Order: sequence, then structure tokens, then C-alpha cells
Amino acid sequence: MDKKRHHYIPQTYLKRFAGNDGKVYIHLKDEPGKVIHQTPDNTAFHKYFYSQPLPDGGRDNNKLEDFFGTVENKWPSLVDAIHNRRPIKIDDLYEFIALQRARVPAARDAFEKMQAESVRAAAFTLDKMGLLPPKPEGMEDILEQALISIDPHQSIHSMPTAMRAMGTVLDRLGLAVLHNTTDVPFLTSDNPVVYFDPRLADEELLPYTIDRNGGPVAFQFPITPQLMLYGYSEIRDAFVRNGLGHGDIRDVDKVEMFNRLTCRFGYRAVFSQAPGTEGLVQEYAAKSPIVESVILPQDKGHLVVSQSVFGQRTPKPKWDDKDRSNPATSGE
Repeated sequence: MDKKRHHYIPQTYLKRFAGNDGKVYIHLKDEPGKVIHQTPDNTAFHKYFYSQPLPDGGRDNNKLEDFFGTVENKWPSLVDAIHNRRPIKIDDLYEFIALQRARVPAARDAFEKMQAESVRAAAFTLDKMGLLPPKPEGMEDILEQALISIDPHQSIHSMPTAMRAMGTVLDRLGLAVLHNTTDVPFLTSDNPVVYFDPRLADEELLPYTIDRNGGPVAFQFPITPQLMLYGYSEIRDAFVRNGLGHGDIRDVDKVEMFNRLTCRFGYRAVFSQAPGTEGLVQEYAAKSPIVESVILPQDKGHLVVSQSVFGQRTPKPKWDDKDRSNPATSGE
């Protein structure tokens, strides 16, 4: 049967953040005072989000979902081993993290935004060459203001590149698991992979922006309300020698520090095992990890320079797929 609900946060992952009733609390950044309480099956999905058009004009709704399943199926036993501080196959952990960085709306929207600005830059160049019709009177800035939509299938093609990029970040890190012994659970989000340059002050922090010449990198990924995967470049040597480390967190302030980053990097939603997170979500509700682009004129064209920042998430122009061969535009 065709799969319709394509979860960008795997159910097997989100189930670990559910309470005894099997439901998670969902805190939307757009409505930070509102809390939704529902099962992982009804959470964090878009309809046909990973569907792909076929050469014959049909569509494949299952291929990517089936592939993701091969990665997700390893997660329960992997988490059990981590919880019990047993050795794990680190490549399975890397694979899950890299996929989770690449498959989420935050990553795909960012790619489509950069593609849209590349189209705009091409239009600027054509206009400069006199190859476009004259602009209507009173609409001299029509190219700057034009809404440009990108076929969502293009951002599916970007996912392998995003996974490889995540792999290069993981190669710079030493990893450890922090076991939460406090009464305050770790949170997670619809964009749970977090990394940044820790040398920057809090107000200057840039998401997913690190020194390519070997500067320090900080990383976190919530595993369960009691487990946080922590990474730092300075513990890389110890990690290579000894493998995945384990430690306990007994300080509520440190748990809150991780939760603040989770909320800050959350794209549209933050998930919790229990209510009471509304204030923290509201604190970071106005900004999410997005891409800002600047188009710079060059001698023979225009250059697009993009940067990940924390800013206001805006709706992207909808792709008008008239033949509906790519239903990935239909979102929940």
C-alpha cells in the first residue's frame, strides 16, 4: 500500500518522548501558549513529503520511506544499549543523526530558499544584459519582490549532500552521552540536530555555522528525556581512544541549558514528555534557524551568498504542480 503520512521525525524516535499515555506534548512556535497533546503517529509529518515523480508520469510514495525505515529500525535497540551503557555500533548512530539533519523541513526549506535566490540572481543577470522585457511602470523592483517557488523534489535531491556534510561535522567531534538524573526531562524538536561555534556569544550565535579551518564545534542531539548525546571537538582524541563516553547530569540548570538550545534550534515545534515548557518555547518562539541570502553584483553576473541565522520563519511560496506528479507540495 502507498504510504501517505511521511514522518520527518520518526515515530520510533518520538515515542521515547511520550508519557505513560503514549502521547507527546507539542508546543508550536507560531502559537507558543498553545499545547497539543497527541500520539507520535499524528505528529511531525507531511503528506507525501518524500514522494518522487517517476519517468512515466506516476509517483513513488514509498521508496524513500522504506529506506528511512532501514535506519529507523535500528533505533530502539541502539537506544536501549546507550541507556544501559553498553557498547554500540557508532556508525548506526552517525547514520541516524545525519539522516535526521537532512530530512527535516528546516533543512529542505533552507535549500529551496537558496535555490530561489539563485533563480533571482539569474534574473538580475538577464535583466542587466537587456534580455528581459521592460519593467512595468511603478514596479521597478519587481525582481526584488517576486515570489519564487522551487519544486520540492529538488530539496529531496539535496539530502545526500546534507548527510555527507553532517558526516564531516561528526568526524570533528568527540561524543558522550549525558544521563539526566534530575526531575526535569530533556526536550526535543522538529529539528533536533544542533551544532554551532561555541566561541560566539549567545546573542551572536549562528546555527550550523562553524570554522571550516578547524575551530571548535559544539553539538547536541536529544535521545530520550533522560539521555542527551553531547559532542565537542576538544574531546575528539579521548573519544577516538575510548569510544562513546557516559556521564550523569544532576544539575537542573545544565538540563535547562540543553533545553534552551533545543527550543532555539526548533523550527516550528518543540516536543516534551510533560507540560510546563510553554514559557521556554515562548522565549525562543520568534526566531528559528533559517537562511538569509544576499545577491552581490559581479562583472559577469551575480553572486548569491547565503548564511544560516536565527530569524523569523516565513511561509515559502507554494509550488504549483499542475499535473500533480509531485505531491510533496501537499503538507499536513
